[in-house]
Amino acid sequence: MTRRHWSIVAVVAGVLLLGAFAYLSWWDKYVGDGLGQWATDEVGRRTENAYRLNIGHLDFHPLIGYFSFDSAVVTTDTAANQHRAVPLPDLQVRAIGCRISGVRVLRLAFQHRFDAGHMGCSSVGAAVQLQELPEQVADRPDTADHPAAPVARRPPLGITRFDIADVSFPTMTFSLRRPGPRGESSVRLERARLVAELVRFDPMAPLGEHGALLSKGVRFDASQFVLRPDTLSEFAIGAIDAGISDSTFRLDSIVYAPRLAGDAWTRAQRRRHDRIAFTLQTFEGRGVAYRRLLRTGDVHIRALELTGASLEVLSDKRLPPGPKGRYSTPQQAAQRSKPALRVDSLLIRQSQITYQERKKDRPQPGQVTFTQLDCRVVHLDVPSRGMPLTIDASTRLMDTGTLMVHITVPLDAPNFQFDVTGRLGPMPVGAFNGFLQETAPVKIKGGRADSIVFSIRTRGGVAKGSATPFYHDLAIDFSSGGVLGFVKAGVVEFAANKFKVRSNNPDEKGKKPTVGTSSRSYDPSNSWISFLWMGVRDPLLKAVVK
Repeated sequence: MTRRHWSIVAVVAGVLLLGAFAYLSWWDKYVGDGLGQWATDEVGRRTENAYRLNIGHLDFHPLIGYFSFDSAVVTTDTAANQHRAVPLPDLQVRAIGCRISGVRVLRLAFQHRFDAGHMGCSSVGAAVQLQELPEQVADRPDTADHPAAPVARRPPLGITRFDIADVSFPTMTFSLRRPGPRGESSVRLERARLVAELVRFDPMAPLGEHGALLSKGVRFDASQFVLRPDTLSEFAIGAIDAGISDSTFRLDSIVYAPRLAGDAWTRAQRRRHDRIAFTLQTFEGRGVAYRRLLRTGDVHIRALELTGASLEVLSDKRLPPGPKGRYSTPQQAAQRSKPALRVDSLLIRQSQITYQERKKDRPQPGQVTFTQLDCRVVHLDVPSRGMPLTIDASTRLMDTGTLMVHITVPLDAPNFQFDVTGRLGPMPVGAFNGFLQETAPVKIKGGRADSIVFSIRTRGGVAKGSATPFYHDLAIDFSSGGVLGFVKAGVVEFAANKFKVRSNNPDEKGKKPTVGTSSRSYDPSNSWISFLWMGVRDPLLKAVVK
């Protein structure tokens, strides 16, 4: 070729390169602006403009298949939010330094599919402020429950599917605040991380619909999780690890405790209610229906396991009692519960419960302990699916006698029903002195229980109980207040002049043991746990007292 021909080729090549560069520059802006505008419009459309998205400095580099934006910020339009039937929580989200790499440009241009290799942001933070809605607003149905007529929509730039092979948000923070009658509650989560092997998004499918968002290999882990349900208590989790794709989670080092200790907590209370402290080594779940949880709020879990739980309950009688309320039965609570809760099995291992009761004139509380607690719960379904809630538990009462209990509760029954059977193994009766001496004018001087067999059958809110204690050499000493003080303390409900303890049961070898029976109607001003305890206590005392 002559020099002239080479010049023409060079000019043509230059023009083509300039044209290609101009086209790529235009397409760069067209794709970047188009996707950015679509994302902004979608956030506004789906929330009725209550939330607004702003994307800062979005760039698309088609030659290297690279998207970037400096920031993505979601804020709440307060005026628009208040015009919703039910206002959404006040939301602030900020993602900084976001990159999408490995974009298959030819597939994007000719097949209208967005395929990318990796997406990540250097930091993501979210803050949510729940609103205390007036009753007339809270009762309104949300517009999400009554969607408007469908509007014809087109996919963004013709893109019908977004696929990202790898997603990583290595630094995440989250906070939530909610006003309440006992002060503001809050949740704070720091040092969180989210990764996923594949995320697939259908921009035309309604959120929550199956297929709108698919993912696999999703894991979420975090530390420094703090929940404050009110101004006086705090709940903390040392570490969280959730496998979204394999439907698992694990929580480590869980602590729930009052933020004030000892008498400082008592002075901060106006009315009597239990002081509760709780610790747990591990809490694991398998078969967690995360997709259903996000779509409907229902909790479906195949198996839960708690290890190393310790529950401490203090009933401080120095505080004035509050107004009498009404407690729901398990059936009432289950039948009106929403969203639904489904747990096929719950295992509790190597745990303990400590109940303490502090009287006005006592320097320290009396204490009852249940150590080495192992428990299995099945069919925890709220509302019920027809199978009764079943609980099997074994524990060491006062760390000496083995107690085994079987409980069934038909949660779909039309009235208050449950059945309890149990057996307590050999133990010295004096083991209860640590509780009785601080709560009642009585001391057990001697005696040993060989076994106690008990049962409660409750129908229509009436509990019929029976207890058969086998024991020998029982001796009780009444301190200040005598027998009458013992009766006034509420420990027994018999006339003082008829109170006399049976030293042995059976009274003589070869004779049948005395069996105590009782019948008690449920009083909704007392909790059903208290009702269950009295169903055991009443027949037991009737067998002990002559």
